Amino acid sequence: MKNKSFVIIDAMAMAYKAYYAFINRPLINKKGEPTSAVYGFVSQMLKVLEDHKPDYIAVATDSKEKTFRHDRYAAYKATRDAMPDDMIPQIGRIKEIVELMNIPLYILPGYEADDIIGTVVKLAEKKGMISYAITPDKDYMQLVTEKTIVAKPGRGTDEVVFYDVKKVIEHYGFEPKQMIDYLALMGDSSDNIPGVKGVGEKTALPLIQQFGSIENLYKNLDKVDKPAVKKKLE
Repeated sequence: MKNKSFVIIDAMAMAYKAYYAFINRPLINKKGEPTSAVYGFVSQMLKVLEDHKPDYIAVATDSKEKTFRHDRYAAYKATRDAMPDDMIPQIGRIKEIVELMNIPLYILPGYEADDIIGTVVKLAEKKGMISYAITPDKDYMQLVTEKTIVAKPGRGTDEVVFYDVKKVIEHYGFEPKQMIDYLALMGDSSDNIPGVKGVGEKTALPLIQQFGSIENLYKNLDKVDKPAVKKKLE
């Protein structure tokens, strides 16, 4: 029997990607309302529906409240710019469209869409479903398993790249769960999370490929080839 499929979409990440994709030639409707984010989000959602015809679909988005991460780390996302004024009404419009299409919209105060999506794909896995998390956010790669696939929108509104376990290993050179160590090492400037100062993608990637985890890396600092990198880690 074929596994049932479940699609869940990160609304905010998708909306931001679409908004900035059209930043040099913003779309507007005949009333003069901005529609770049709405158009990009809906185009991607329809493509997924048409191409994969999932048995179940849902959309998740962030809530306005601060999250448990702000409680643990006060500077979380502190450097992030406020949402552009012309994007604010588009988020409302996206929510309206989702509701009009009778698609469940998941919002949970104190949590981000990431948390919701990570939770529901694990629940779907337990039910034997094949899940597709639709997002441009590389953080989600840590969720990839034999039953969970990340569908990352490409440059065009009709382009989607699917990351299964094989694709993650092919692209990054490590297992999906090691994305956690990779991001911890290099930090995440978009969330204002510091990693090791001076260690970026090009340095972090071979370290994770060689040592596998932060813990194993620090147990074997003497095996780090480059003195400058070793000093940064120390």
